[in-house]
Amino acid sequence: MSLPPDAHSARAPLAQGSITTRLLSILVPLVLLAAAGTAFVAVRTSRAVVERFAVDYGQDLANRQAGEIAAITREKIAFVEGLARQVESMVATGTSDRRLVAKYIERTALAHPNMVGFWFLAEPDFMGPDQRFKDGDPTLGLPESGRFATYYVADGQGGVKASEVRPDFYHDEYYTRPAQSRVRQAIPPYLYTVLGRPVWMISYTVPVIVDGRLIGVAGTDLSLEARAQELDSRRPLGGSIYMINREGNWTYHPDHALLATKATVGEGAQFQLSADELAQVLKVQSYEVERLDKNGLRIRRYAVPMVFFEGDSRRLLLLDVPVQGLSAPFAGIGTAIMLAALAAGLLISLVLVAAVRAIIGVPLTRMARTIDLLDEGQAVAVPDTGRDDQIGGIARALDRFRGTLAERDRLRAQVEERTTALERMLAGVGAAKDAIVLFDRDYTVLYANPAAISLLGAPDEAAVVGRYWRDLLTPEAAALSEEGRQRRRADLMSTGYAHMVSETWESIWGRTMEAYETTLSLRPNGDIVMVLRDVSAARRVAREREELQRQVLQQDKMEAIGRLAGGVAHDFNNLLGAMLGYVEFLLDDLDPQDKAHSYVARINAVGKRAKDLVGQILTFARSDKGELQAVSPVAVLEDARGILRSAVPATTEMSFQIAGSVPNVRANPTQLVQVLMNLVINAHDARRGEGGRIRIRLFPGPAPEDARVKEGHWVEHEALPFDKSRPHVVLEVEDEGHGMTMEVMTRLFEPFFTTKGKGRGTGLGMPVVYGIVRAHGGGMTVMSAEGEGALLRVLLPVGGPGAVTAPMLAPAAVKAVPHRRLRILVVDDAAEMGDMLLEGLSRRGHEVAICETPAEALEVFEENPLAFDAVVSDQTMPGMTGMALIALLKTRRPDLPCVLYTGYSERSDEKAVLAGGADAFFLKPVVVERLAAKVEALCAARPGVSV
Repeated sequence: MSLPPDAHSARAPLAQGSITTRLLSILVPLVLLAAAGTAFVAVRTSRAVVERFAVDYGQDLANRQAGEIAAITREKIAFVEGLARQVESMVATGTSDRRLVAKYIERTALAHPNMVGFWFLAEPDFMGPDQRFKDGDPTLGLPESGRFATYYVADGQGGVKASEVRPDFYHDEYYTRPAQSRVRQAIPPYLYTVLGRPVWMISYTVPVIVDGRLIGVAGTDLSLEARAQELDSRRPLGGSIYMINREGNWTYHPDHALLATKATVGEGAQFQLSADELAQVLKVQSYEVERLDKNGLRIRRYAVPMVFFEGDSRRLLLLDVPVQGLSAPFAGIGTAIMLAALAAGLLISLVLVAAVRAIIGVPLTRMARTIDLLDEGQAVAVPDTGRDDQIGGIARALDRFRGTLAERDRLRAQVEERTTALERMLAGVGAAKDAIVLFDRDYTVLYANPAAISLLGAPDEAAVVGRYWRDLLTPEAAALSEEGRQRRRADLMSTGYAHMVSETWESIWGRTMEAYETTLSLRPNGDIVMVLRDVSAARRVAREREELQRQVLQQDKMEAIGRLAGGVAHDFNNLLGAMLGYVEFLLDDLDPQDKAHSYVARINAVGKRAKDLVGQILTFARSDKGELQAVSPVAVLEDARGILRSAVPATTEMSFQIAGSVPNVRANPTQLVQVLMNLVINAHDARRGEGGRIRIRLFPGPAPEDARVKEGHWVEHEALPFDKSRPHVVLEVEDEGHGMTMEVMTRLFEPFFTTKGKGRGTGLGMPVVYGIVRAHGGGMTVMSAEGEGALLRVLLPVGGPGAVTAPMLAPAAVKAVPHRRLRILVVDDAAEMGDMLLEGLSRRGHEVAICETPAEALEVFEENPLAFDAVVSDQTMPGMTGMALIALLKTRRPDLPCVLYTGYSERSDEKAVLAGGADAFFLKPVVVERLAAKVEALCAARPGVSV
């Protein structure tokens, strides 16, 4: 069929490339814009590019230098290889006469005068009994033993001489190392006397072995000085090269005086290596670092390994190159990149014009002609689409053939779609991290993805496919796998799905898993898909998470108990302070001969015991660590020996062990003695029977892992976590008592918790230890097992230098009669405490006013700021603290004496209180006589006032 003439004429403009023109009008400006952007970015980033090129250039230069120097050395090593092989050949062919071997070594040394020398050291009775060669030719046998030891060295005049060999040569490293390892060895630098002159040299040695028997060791010596002279001319880019072995010794250095010396390590240009560099050198690992030389110039150092023979890994070549020299060849690279980008943009634009016309314009014109041929009835295949331009013309022509061609295209699309889906599925299975294996009904492997091959440790897929799954596992793992398969078979057959988590899996190639997760799916054709996942790491992470959660809960519980104990102690202090105050009044008023006086004295004694008990509770509750100083723990332990010895009966053996040089810690020495005392008493109370032994150990950290914990006989509980990377000192107290369960260890430091039975303990000793160690920033660990004793470990951070002085005892309060009557304002929300102070101060002749809140005290003070001579205040009160109240009063009357007392506060100690404006500080329970004496002394110190 043909189109009418007007159809052909209407299609003519479409064949002239209108789509091509529109595409070019869009693409060409975009390409030029991209080229301009690329040039701009190139200019901005040229410095980084130059830096990268310079780094790579320096790395290539270092590798080239290392390769050239190694090649020179390998050529020299080849000489001794030839010597060893020649000796082996002589022995193997029966021509191993000592004279022939010595003559051959002499000729080898003569042929290579640039070496120090060549030598051969033999095993006993090599080539004849050694006894026959004693006291003969020294080149054929050592005078003392007759052992064959020949050493020919260059005489410096073009010839060689036989050099003396020490009779104990077989003890030296250059013989023992190759003889024991039976492989070639490069011996680190050592000093050896050659023809009467000591020479620093390096030896390359080769064991001589015939039929599996070690005959001896052949070697050649290279002078470090001679090799240094060969390398002195190598200064690439004005830099310097060095050679250093894995022991940190310079085997080449431009300064020959440093040959065979240890490299100096530290930060700064005055040191040859930094600490990080030394770590890489000791491991013979490549590295790259930038540093400043002594003149302040930037130097780039490249370190590359140098291998002289197979299996050799003992040295690095260091290349120091000025950064400026590395960058010089690439100085113009930024401009070049910019010009290249602009040129590339112009070229791409031109190519794009030609490509669009050739790829789009010409095919469209050709397709328009093809449509005309189709209209004429010719069998020409064309695509099908509908548009108003050239492609639209194609669409109108193809629309007439959409039946057959559309069906074919649909089938092709389906095939391509399914092929693509299959390829994607296989790609996804292949990229999966889980092991995926396809079995037939008999568990023969039909397919295994790369993750499965890797998990099994198999060399390739061919080693797995076609084999039974159980044949790929060790017998033990196969038995467990078969047992699990039988258990899962019912689920798999009934639901088509089975899942389980198992332990202990190992393949025949040695790959193991601690725990693994298996999922099986049954396909309609009977094949089985297995997904295998290694969950060992997840198991370990879960266990570690549970342990961390347990530690956090324990710490939270201890802190909550501490806050509760502190609050209770604070309230009890108010009651106890009032009680002891009134007891003092009774003691003053009653006749000592009166029977009531003795009762009151007993009440006073019991009250003081209660005061000590409250002090212990506060020691646990507060983070107060007291006055700190540089303390020698050794001195504290030595001073406490007598106290500790008297704390336990003589039937209990007590040993002290101090290991190493123990550094100072910053601590309160009195509290350290208290920690020691409580730990020793607790260890004594845990004893079985009347005897037992207590071991006290002191040593610098870190502490080694206890063998009993490592072997699983004991369990360990970290009661107070500590960063063991910090420098610290370890104090251990170990007993042979009843031991503890983990439940007891986790509650050991709770206040009032005790296992000693009724009447044998208050349960406050260990909480006090906990509070002191925590306040000092330390840590605590408990290790024990029921019935096998216990070990308590205290970790204290290292402090500064200094000496310990004995703590000064506060002088006893002396009652004194005041010189004049004072007007004192007492502020305390506890009525019983305020009433007691009112009574006590009034009994000394002073006029006292009581306010129960800071707001009330401020109101009274504002009425007449000069009405009071002094103020005495509690710290913890509703609405405002005592410190805040004193600060407000001092703003109005800076000379007003103010005294603060408290029963419990984590932020209140004498130093902080005095720094905050108070003139004196007391801890509850307050002794009225001391408080009154302090107030009177403060008032007496005021200018113009006498008390």
